[in-house]
Amino acid sequence: MSRGELGIVFRKTGTEIKTAARKRVEQLQQRLEWRNRTLDEFLQDPGLVRSYLIRSSKPRYGHSGPSLWSEQDISSERLEEVRQLCERIFDLEQELRRLQLIVVHLDDASTFEIGYDDLSSYGFEV
Repeated sequence: MSRGELGIVFRKTGTEIKTAARKRVEQLQQRLEWRNRTLDEFLQDPGLVRSYLIRSSKPRYGHSGPSLWSEQDISSERLEEVRQLCERIFDLEQELRRLQLIVVHLDDASTFEIGYDDLSSYGFEV
């Protein structure tokens, strides 16, 4: 496994890694729940969703001249907020899947040598 930037190796059992990963999963799920609620609220406004989809279909930085949008259309700021929200939801869901795979498939009794990056990504704390 990777030794990380610090060159330090940590020896952890599968059980220790799973315990840390489960705690990290709980933290990530709480963050994901808040973001999912925010996205659900946005999705309740069909006009904004339609405007978002239409405006998102064109490149943000084009040379085709200025675009004209009505007051009912989503603002550029809101468009960017929703885009970032969706990216963060995607990242959180990917991280949750990675940790859940580790919890399911890691052997409890085995000892693993992991680097600092892995140690922190599994959710180990001070």
